[in-house]
Amino acid sequence: MRSETDQMTGGREESVVEIQFRDIPGGQDAVSVNSKQKEEKKEVFTKVVIRRLPPNLSKDQLEEQLSPLPPYDYFEFFPADQSLYPHLFSRVYINFRNPEDILLFRDRFDGYVFIDNKGQEYPAVVEFAPFQKVSKKKLKKKDSKAGSIEEVTLGKQ
Repeated sequence: MRSETDQMTGGREESVVEIQFRDIPGGQDAVSVNSKQKEEKKEVFTKVVIRRLPPNLSKDQLEEQLSPLPPYDYFEFFPADQSLYPHLFSRVYINFRNPEDILLFRDRFDGYVFIDNKGQEYPAVVEFAPFQKVSKKKLKKKDSKAGSIEEVTLGKQ
């Protein structure tokens, strides 16, 4: 007769396999890569966009309604694009110098209702800009060829 353990296993012998793990010397490299990824994730967002502004709002009117603004280094206003009718909205991008100012700004202007000259209401939406980089202002160089035809024709006379 078989013993109880043999009956439960069906006569098969069970063996225990022991696995040992060793420290891999390359583990330190993985830690440094992970720390770099964490540093990238900790990137601070400072650029916000205010969407759904009235289509006939001007930059000066907007600055007047937003004042006083916390310190910023970038302010770009985009008027409504008439080709997108009936979804006509203006928007503005602002890059704040201090990230803590963003929360105060958002609390103040997210859902703020702008009223246009016709009395229509436009509740604004404040959110982080999808593209956080700030475009540099390009210096407009004078074209060296501009006016050269007149100079040549005047010189021949």
